[in-house]
Amino acid sequence: MNPIVPMIMAVGAILFFVGLGVLIRRGFEKITSVKFFRKEYGFGRFVISTIVCGIVLIMTSIYIQKLFPVESIQGDTSPQVATISSNLKYELSSILPSDESNTKMVKAINRFQKEYQEALEDEDNKTMELLILEMAFLIRTELENQNYPSHQIGSEVERIMNFLKRKPD
Repeated sequence: MNPIVPMIMAVGAILFFVGLGVLIRRGFEKITSVKFFRKEYGFGRFVISTIVCGIVLIMTSIYIQKLFPVESIQGDTSPQVATISSNLKYELSSILPSDESNTKMVKAINRFQKEYQEALEDEDNKTMELLILEMAFLIRTELENQNYPSHQIGSEVERIMNFLKRKPD
């Protein structure tokens, strides 16, 4: 978690509960103004501004966490260990050029094999099917981008997917 997120969320919660407390207090006492830090504020303006500001700060902290997650920054710096078998490396090198798209495919294949093995161990058929569909789509798209003959794309995708479904060596 980002270190600033809990602080922003705490300030937002405090503002929200202060506004809520003043609103509840008005139910018991008929007040028209609120004294806060030796200043007087109108009741409606104070309650609405504190509650809205509290909600906005809480939502902002959630949005900051989604935009800047610490885990993804740390995860990207770790070196990628290739788990691709030698047969699959040969198949990929014969089909895909050795440029940055091949690097992207290798990363996608590593992720696929890891998640597929986890789903296989958990016996989660829906996840396995979704992973297979996603990887087949990525391979098909990459082959189409390289102007591969359309009548061979299906067989190449099937051949690579058969290698991918096997357990890594």
